[in-house]
Amino acid sequence: MKKLIAFLLIAASVITLHSLSAFAADSLPVEHFTITSGIDAEKPCEITFDSSRLITGTAPKDTAVTINIYDITDPENRRLDGSFALTVGSAGIFSQNVSLAEGRNYIVIAAVNGDRRSEVSAVVSRKSYQIKSVLSQYIALPGQSK
Repeated sequence: MKKLIAFLLIAASVITLHSLSAFAADSLPVEHFTITSGIDAEKPCEITFDSSRLITGTAPKDTAVTINIYDITDPENRRLDGSFALTVGSAGIFSQNVSLAEGRNYIVIAAVNGDRRSEVSAVVSRKSYQIKSVLSQYIALPGQSK
């Protein structure tokens, strides 16, 4: 019985210390860093016909914000399409218009303020205007079949 109790105490200590060291290695998030428009990180993928997006957000003054746009249409060949570096001013607001390539765009927005870091990402799939014009020629009514 003593061996079992000793084993449980050692196991609990190892798990606790491991959890604390893992937590200490992660950086704390930037407080009040929020994306207010331009992407929706809650969706697995947004679809648009627009050639650009205006990404806006809030963060504390002097926060360094980077926005990277990757073309991931070909998963084997992820390509950086655009990169922007911003510093949040005294109003606590940032904004950047980004171009979207046709295909799948992976957008990563990172904020760094001192030793704090946060990151938000989203996938935006831009469809061609040809698809839009074809779709606009059809009228779809609920319950209608071909």
